[in-house]
Amino acid sequence: MKIKGKSIRNLNRVLKAAGELKEVKFAYKVGGKDSKVWEQLGFRSALVVGHYLIPSVLGKITSFNARGAEIVRKDLPKQSESVTFFGSSRDWHGGIHSGIRTRTVQKYPRDFVPAPSEAFYVTEIEGELYLTTSVINLVEEDVVRNLHVCNLMLECFGEFEIYDSEKETLLGPKLKRVQWEILPRGEYPWSKSKSIIDAATRSIDKKEKEVVDYRMKEIARFNPDFLATGQGGFSGYFVYGFEKIGVYVLESIYLDNATYIFENDWEVFSQLTKSEIINSSLAKARIVHDRKWVATIRSELSAIKI
Repeated sequence: MKIKGKSIRNLNRVLKAAGELKEVKFAYKVGGKDSKVWEQLGFRSALVVGHYLIPSVLGKITSFNARGAEIVRKDLPKQSESVTFFGSSRDWHGGIHSGIRTRTVQKYPRDFVPAPSEAFYVTEIEGELYLTTSVINLVEEDVVRNLHVCNLMLECFGEFEIYDSEKETLLGPKLKRVQWEILPRGEYPWSKSKSIIDAATRSIDKKEKEVVDYRMKEIARFNPDFLATGQGGFSGYFVYGFEKIGVYVLESIYLDNATYIFENDWEVFSQLTKSEIINSSLAKARIVHDRKWVATIRSELSAIKI
């Protein structure tokens, strides 16, 4: 039985279709479908069994899944927060000066709701390729998660089928996360990495792009020898690696996000979800984009000779 629609408000249809099953997977059959359906999620045109990723942002469900959400607490007093922007001002002689500015503004506090980071898996079922979820436990305690995954499938595909996760026809391949594309090893100064960043910022506001370029250029001045670009739900994220000193810097095109510095092995880092990156203690440093950002970045990377 297929579940079709733009979204659902409850699990009644799913529970009816599942019958007595308690552990299932939601699946979308890709055979005969246009590859654009999964390419827009971050997969390559030719799907490979075992590959999986968090889907790119298509709408509000995929946005929450990949980025989480913020709840503005208007019931609490405002607090000071640094905001970086590209601006211009006129001096006493009438000359115009432009550049990166940071100012302190008063904002309501925000509670961050972690991204669920649900992924889609390329799976073979009875000789056919499917994009499936991980195992869904149809129990009362998981109602919120299950409803989210249902609506994630519907936003991405408009339909899905339900399969018994214990059936032998569901193969369990060796999995490989494809959330990051590692570019060829070699130095990535700004002159080389700029075109890569430009491809990710071509659709954002010009003034926001100035801020992004400023940040990326500052990191690139240390000549990273490793660069990975985010795919799917990590689109807009970049990892600059300095493998000689075992340091990785995570930066993004989203102005409100902090910069994260890791000393983990790349293979370990590449398996983390965004929630794990943001909310865990795995990062060596979390650098907020305020007036001290440049000085802090330079301090963290001071072991590198420019």
